[in-house]
Amino acid sequence: MFKLAQVIAACLFAVCSWAQDLERVQHTIKELTSVKYYGRGAAHEGDQRAADYLEKQFQAAGLKTVSNNTYFQPFQYKINTFPGKLSLATDKGKLKPGIDYILKSTSGAGKGKKCTVVYVDSSIFSNDEALQKFLQKDLKNNVVVYQKKYFKEFTAQTPDLLGQLYSAAAIIELQDKKLTMGLADNSFDTPVFEVLASAFPADSKTVTFEVENEVVNHTARNIIGMIEGTTKKDSFIIITAHYDHLGTLGKKTYFPGANDNASGVSMLLELAYYYKEHPLEYSVVFIAFAGEESGLLGSSWFVNHPAIELARIHFLINLDLLGTGDDGIMVVNGSIFKKEYSTLVDLNELNKLLPAVKMRGEAANSDHYPFYKKGVPCFFIYTLGGVAAYHDVQDIAKTLPLTKYKEVFTLILLFNKTV
Repeated sequence: MFKLAQVIAACLFAVCSWAQDLERVQHTIKELTSVKYYGRGAAHEGDQRAADYLEKQFQAAGLKTVSNNTYFQPFQYKINTFPGKLSLATDKGKLKPGIDYILKSTSGAGKGKKCTVVYVDSSIFSNDEALQKFLQKDLKNNVVVYQKKYFKEFTAQTPDLLGQLYSAAAIIELQDKKLTMGLADNSFDTPVFEVLASAFPADSKTVTFEVENEVVNHTARNIIGMIEGTTKKDSFIIITAHYDHLGTLGKKTYFPGANDNASGVSMLLELAYYYKEHPLEYSVVFIAFAGEESGLLGSSWFVNHPAIELARIHFLINLDLLGTGDDGIMVVNGSIFKKEYSTLVDLNELNKLLPAVKMRGEAANSDHYPFYKKGVPCFFIYTLGGVAAYHDVQDIAKTLPLTKYKEVFTLILLFNKTV
């Protein structure tokens, strides 16, 4: 315990003497969430521009390349994008993308003018006469509108019912909860809108719409840099964070992704600056992943094409959603790596940093997971409480509080010194 206290005291002195403040952090988050990166998605070269920006930040932090004299590790994947025209209106007025509606990730393209609205309720699932009437209707000039909760019923019924639904000119799913965007690697032929029920006039008779989509084979890039250790250069502590996000809805609406995950990228960079001045005995490798939002694609590519030997990784910390902290942090894999989790808890209690250090078991919810499945000891840390914006256009830099950012930063430094 005395030795641990000595290490903590020395590390805290280094932290206090480190001129880390939130000004550069806020600048990084504001930069990554600006319109010129188009939501850091595949459309309009958004993630490519972000990768070029981060390459410059890796250089400024003094990181060395790990292989082939480049920070970049390219890979390809397929993705459905919406870079072009997008509009939705009823006979009562226009709806706003991102605010009133989003597109389903598998939405296809289409265009319709004053299409008649066909409302579908639960009767078609319990009343055979209502079902047969719906199945026999020609929907090619109609827009089908139903509550999103019914979609499970559509998929549970006969294939004919789902096929009939997708024969419509367009589909509108109404939902009471917040709009949460996702990504997909393919599209169907039919445009599908997810619309807030409160934004869709219940007495709408017609709908006019236009959607352009493009399924592309996208080239993305992981970004990898390193600070060599003082005594154990061939063993590694890994810091990871994904920099990609959801991209655009049309030409003007984009998803900023401040908390998810400009916040994690900013902390990765701050740790890089710190360790350049205060190197650990282990080499520290920093990886900014692409393709996380499409299914952990960048991290999966890395573990199957490792730039460093996975067996030499001492520990990995994945950073995502670090912009709040009112209720502390969650440590995914905390119940698996119990010794390391106990160290985090002890460090937090000794230094009174965060309200709570909570734990979960394994979860395939961020870029730590492909490493974990390969046997690499790792945590995924995210903050709790604060803003509720997630996968929506409200996740902006201006309202991201960074409540416990410094405390999380300090806890990670202490942990990496003692693990």
